Amino acid sequence: MKHIGKILLLVMFVVGVWGGMSFANQAYFSVPVGSEKRIMINAGADGGQIAEILEREGIISNAEGYRWYARLDATVSKAKAGEYSIRPQTSFRDIARMLAIGPERNEAQVTIIEGETIDQLLEQLQADFGISATTTADRVGRSVDRKSFDANLRDEYAFLKNLPRNRSLEGYLFPNTYRVYADQLPIGLIRKQLDEFEKRFAAAKPLTQSVPLKNLDEVIILASIVQDEVRSEMEMKKVAGIFLNRLRDGIALQSDATVNYITGSGRARSTAKDLTIDSPWNTYKYRGLPPSPIGNPGEMAIKAVLDPEPTEYRYFLTDVEGKVYYARTLEGHIENRQKAGYSN
Repeated sequence: MKHIGKILLLVMFVVGVWGGMSFANQAYFSVPVGSEKRIMINAGADGGQIAEILEREGIISNAEGYRWYARLDATVSKAKAGEYSIRPQTSFRDIARMLAIGPERNEAQVTIIEGETIDQLLEQLQADFGISATTTADRVGRSVDRKSFDANLRDEYAFLKNLPRNRSLEGYLFPNTYRVYADQLPIGLIRKQLDEFEKRFAAAKPLTQSVPLKNLDEVIILASIVQDEVRSEMEMKKVAGIFLNRLRDGIALQSDATVNYITGSGRARSTAKDLTIDSPWNTYKYRGLPPSPIGNPGEMAIKAVLDPEPTEYRYFLTDVEGKVYYARTLEGHIENRQKAGYSN
């Protein structure tokens, strides 16, 4: 008889739960109606752990009720990890199904400008989405830090495998407009940038044998400099030709853009003090290419280096209005400096 009584009680409870959930929500298991609460469900959380979170956040008034419900509804065990907004007095059934479907995923649109550096990218993520550089570094193994490189990303992308061990992703985060789930920032954005670079340029080679560059990395390094020096497609192709001439002739590149990468000053023209900085990125002091890109070049700059305009020029400069002056000789370059209003 005792067993029969227990069975009857259980049956009554089941019927009560399934047939009278609205009563349960309005009575013992509910809390006063209030604003939505945001909760985080970790991967692998079971019904008991979820119940504790719901009670702690004031969504339900008693965790035991949700634990009992979990024994009756297998949906509870299918909860997906993520962040949720749930209003108090939501039924157990609706909570279970909400968690089983998964969190709402808001998309973020991010526009990366040609030539933007990794530091500038981190500043943009901080300003627009509140993602700090430290958080970014932690999530991607400091792969976007100038000082180190993420081994996992190196293994995933063949075009990264041969880069020096101390290199960052500078140069390979392709600038474009991307739509990314906000909860996947920053790594989702970084992977999309790498995917876009891979699709467009991973197999790229110079279109002429006269380009004195040994590999794709040197192409990207020079493209990052071209990107920062001039703006139009025609000027990029011509300036790429000039830099390639100087590399071929053993003349220092003497790019203010590389010096600015060291100083971070934003100055279009280097000061006399800037030019004395002892750094491999100081292309006034050291010949050849710097050891890494100085930003993330866009399509036009990369194509300009792959297919430069043949030219006899060895020098160029721009004035404050962006007009470009070209010269074949140092004497002609000095004359152009006077025309452009340079003081020295």
